[in-house]
Amino acid sequence: MMQAVEINVPELDETVRSPTDALNFVTAMLVALGTMVVVIIFPDVFGGLGVDLNEILDNASGAGAEIAGLVLTAIVLTVPLVLVVYFSWVRDLRRLATLVLAAGVGAVATALTIELLSLILGSSIVTPERGTVVVAETAYYPYVAAITAAITAAAPWMPRMWRRVAWVSLAVLVVIRLLLGSNLPAELVLALALGAASGSGVLFLLGSPNRQPTGPQIVATLRRTGIDPARIDTAHVDARGSTPYFVVTTDGDRLFVKTLSTDERSADILFRLYRRFRFTNIGDEPAFSSLRRAVEHEALLARSAAAVGVRTPELAAVGRIGDEDYSMLLAQRAIEGRSLDSVPPEELTDGFLTESWRQIAILRTFGIAHRDLRLANVFLDAHNNPWIIDFGFSELAASDLLLDNDIAEFVTSSALLVGPERAVRCAVEVLGPDSVSGATRRIQSAALSGATKSAVKESDDDLLEQVRAEIANSTGRSAAPLDRITRLRPPLNRSATEPSAGDPA
Repeated sequence: MMQAVEINVPELDETVRSPTDALNFVTAMLVALGTMVVVIIFPDVFGGLGVDLNEILDNASGAGAEIAGLVLTAIVLTVPLVLVVYFSWVRDLRRLATLVLAAGVGAVATALTIELLSLILGSSIVTPERGTVVVAETAYYPYVAAITAAITAAAPWMPRMWRRVAWVSLAVLVVIRLLLGSNLPAELVLALALGAASGSGVLFLLGSPNRQPTGPQIVATLRRTGIDPARIDTAHVDARGSTPYFVVTTDGDRLFVKTLSTDERSADILFRLYRRFRFTNIGDEPAFSSLRRAVEHEALLARSAAAVGVRTPELAAVGRIGDEDYSMLLAQRAIEGRSLDSVPPEELTDGFLTESWRQIAILRTFGIAHRDLRLANVFLDAHNNPWIIDFGFSELAASDLLLDNDIAEFVTSSALLVGPERAVRCAVEVLGPDSVSGATRRIQSAALSGATKSAVKESDDDLLEQVRAEIANSTGRSAAPLDRITRLRPPLNRSATEPSAGDPA
């Protein structure tokens, strides 16, 4: 008989405004806008399905056309019926109202967009004259958008089997319609994109199911990985992009466990898109293909760092939470200590700072960029040894730019505690003047993590200039020009930490 587990985890809200819905909305809108641009530049792709459909039906055999019409009619009636029956059966009228709202928004948005394009291009949708066509062209695309929006809004609340029935029905509807024409109409792409955007937008505004794992789900996952927990507590620590917990096992071991959900991955993708739009020369890699790949990458980096001698927590387990890839779990041995953002400056000796730089030097030697060396990710243990944690944003075979950014991040964050002179002296002592001087180009606000950037603003706006000046003084080398990082900047009042337009990139 399994021992009861003490779970000290807050109850989750049933619905949340999900970053996944925001990401889906942005993606669908980009597709819709891209299609509109193509239509305006190449107007021949717009409004062609009606003509093509008439020609195909005129040339097709009567039986084939009638069968296609019957199948199309059946699916047109089946898709909304599936959604209405399901939510009526489970007596969830609120969700039913949500998908009806989404369908209405999708249909109206598509109808207005197609009408607007028709006015811009001086043409209109051609309506077939044959009676065998079940849905007129002018109504077909808003209908497709409405169904797409309804399925998008309903899918998070439906079991996998019902979701598949709905999406497959829509796919068959689209495929049959395409088989009756000779090209891929722009209207259809617009309808699908605007439908998906409408459904995702309504979901984001009204809320979708909370995909964060519950305490019992975490317990079940830990047990599948061979760990028998006795107690789980929410960890009140800085854990960017994840939800942290402390777990005590029945053997008395203490673990640090963090869970990552699809919502947190979506938030990361949106953040990367924002950085890609606003910044250049920052070394961001494309997002991983799935949440599983992201967690596996972090596990690989943690073990790679430990293998080359970096003091970092031992990896205990990686597991999938639940039956679908909505959440993953990563468990490590807990460190008895404090992160540097909670350590008084007087406790940070030169010996500790020097040893911290030795750990960073090992990473640098083996081409591992941590990419988040802020104070919260360096721990001081009970024996005054530094530990480096959280390799979720790290890279193997890293470029010099990323390695230099690690130096810039930690020398700046440590200067917040001990001042520029001590921070730079300890860095130069371990890494040498060339490496520290070369990282000067990255000591600017845009290249630092949000936590370090905010701490600099609260502490001393001139700190970055002081650090760069101290590096030049300690190394005897002139300060390297700052890298051009920000793409879009106001013409006046540029920050002193930004290079001028004439500086080299």
